Amino acid sequence: MRRPEVPALMSHRRLVAMLETQGATEPVEGRVDAEEFVPRALLQDSKDSKAGARLPSLFLLRKPPKVGFGQGVHVRCTAEEFRRWREAALAYAAAVDRVSAEVETARERAAHARWWIPGERRRADEAWREVQRRYAEVVREASEAYAPVREEIRRAIEAEEERFRESLRERGLTPEEWQRRLWSRRLSQGRDNPSGGTATGGTGGFGFGGF
Repeated sequence: MRRPEVPALMSHRRLVAMLETQGATEPVEGRVDAEEFVPRALLQDSKDSKAGARLPSLFLLRKPPKVGFGQGVHVRCTAEEFRRWREAALAYAAAVDRVSAEVETARERAAHARWWIPGERRRADEAWREVQRRYAEVVREASEAYAPVREEIRRAIEAEEERFRESLRERGLTPEEWQRRLWSRRLSQGRDNPSGGTATGGTGGFGFGGF
């Protein structure tokens, strides 16, 4: 008897470990670097999908670097806001990690169920179908719970962008002009510095990455 095909799983990056190893534990002088991260889904949408499906995003909060550009955007936040943002991301990540582990276990059982043992394949197939349903449900619930914080951080980024644009307007600069000056300064500093490093304040004092 032929074993039914079980779809391959995408590699799942453990989100809690990522947040704990790469994230900051507190804001620095009322600021943090916020980077929106879109995890890869463990279950693919279809056999034709090469990149695989993506899960709803969450924000990785990093300590702003003392020199040069960071990863993400500098945003202002209080210690309480940072705590809420980080705890919400960890809760989302933990839920996704748990159900992903369940998916991996159920798939392994379904893929290796022994047809000659009465009921083993049927039970494994039922568990596999149930965990696929649960995966979608858990991801949806975790994303909905995280959604207010996701939008709060996006608003903080938008506010930072507007402050940055207003600062440029006061200087009589467009973002494009500022960017050209910035890169010209960085190239000049690289020539003067054998290590190719940049000086503190390389963003002109704004500390806004990505513009």
